[in-house]
Amino acid sequence: MTVDYQTTLAAHVATEIPDEHAYAALWSEQVSGLDFLTAQAVQGGLLADRMAWVFVAGYQCALRHTFAELPADGIAAFAVSEDRKNDPPLPGVKSLLHNGSVQVSGYKTWVACSASLSHLVIKADRGEAANYYSIERVTEGLSLTDKHGGFLAEMSQGIAHLDNVAAPTPLDASQVAHFGLRETLYIYMAFCAWAGKCVAQAERCERLIQRLATLVANVPANLEGLAELKAVDHAVQALIAEVPESATPAWGEDQRLISMYSPGLQRRQIT
Repeated sequence: MTVDYQTTLAAHVATEIPDEHAYAALWSEQVSGLDFLTAQAVQGGLLADRMAWVFVAGYQCALRHTFAELPADGIAAFAVSEDRKNDPPLPGVKSLLHNGSVQVSGYKTWVACSASLSHLVIKADRGEAANYYSIERVTEGLSLTDKHGGFLAEMSQGIAHLDNVAAPTPLDASQVAHFGLRETLYIYMAFCAWAGKCVAQAERCERLIQRLATLVANVPANLEGLAELKAVDHAVQALIAEVPESATPAWGEDQRLISMYSPGLQRRQIT
């Protein structure tokens, strides 16, 4: 689909967003009800006044593209990371059968938007035994604790502890393998929408958004698609240099959100 970026940009009214809860409220009010995820990424990027919210916008769209059963409203997080630092490490999340019902227990060590999320998608077990579950924030046995986040520090980050949490029906995980690429593309889309507010040629941002929308709808499966993916990545990286330092208070550090995905995209191959 095409995204009418110019119209959306022209209608945009700058809004002060003091914290994550304020952005989450705007997401529910102005973004989550839009019919298409590409439109959500664009609107979420336009609303953002810093790169932390650009990340949240792209992340939300990638999650819902990957797990279609997730509620449209509210903020979701995808908890996959497990402890690799402590000795002994915190136990990862595993499932067990208790009185005929599946329960999950263990720790996930990186949870985005831990202060504002309404649903947590967790991976339990590994390999062919792995399942993915959507667990509501207010669930018996689930606790979230904050941890310091140096990068994108305005976004809350935390640790999830699951203690014999009753597991709901597993999510359809057939699209999980595409989450990483979709996350990158939706974040790029939100970034281009945001950048259009502060660079000289918003039309360039619009063209990139359209190309990104095409890529996210059709994961590159041949050499032509791969070449387009890498070309779009180069164009997005070039856009970074056009953003003025004054765009956000921490632009010098936060621009890493966009540049850090490029090496992986440029190494990507068709398998």
